[in-house]
Order: sequence, then C-alpha cells, then structure tokens
Amino acid sequence: MITLFRVYQSVNSAPFPPTPPCPEKSMSSVNDALDNARFTYEQHMRTCRQCHADAAPCAVAKHLLRIYNLARRDHLRTAGGHASGA
Repeated sequence: MITLFRVYQSVNSAPFPPTPPCPEKSMSSVNDALDNARFTYEQHMRTCRQCHADAAPCAVAKHLLRIYNLARRDHLRTAGGHASGA
C-alpha cells in the first residue's frame, strides 16, 4: 500500500509546465467566451433560489463571476486594452 502511494505521489507531484497562450486565438472566440460567461452568470443570478433568498451570491454565483471576470480580462488583453468594458 505504501509503495502504491509513493508511485502516485511521485507521478502527481511533478509540476506541469503552464500552457502558453494560443497565438491563433481569434477575437470571435474570445468574444464568444465572454458572452457565454456573462449569459451563464446572469442566468444563474435570475434563477438561483439561494441567491434570491439570501440576497447574497451563493458559491456557484461567485465561481461563475470569477469565470466571467477571467473571460473579460482575456477579452481586454486580446483587444489591446482598448475595448469598452462589457
């Protein structure tokens, strides 16, 4: 059992190199990701009973907002920082 754990530990502890940004990422795919993230977040906020009952975002809403913010940041990077805030 200890041997199996050590093999698992040695295989899973190796750091993976970060994936470089994709240079051929088109502006439309970045816009699609931003629109999709915004739509998903807004739809969740409209339909989540917990968000409405507590008048505060639930854990899922916080996660979706984080995804939306990352997509917005990626959109601004791709546009060179000259895009209007969505």
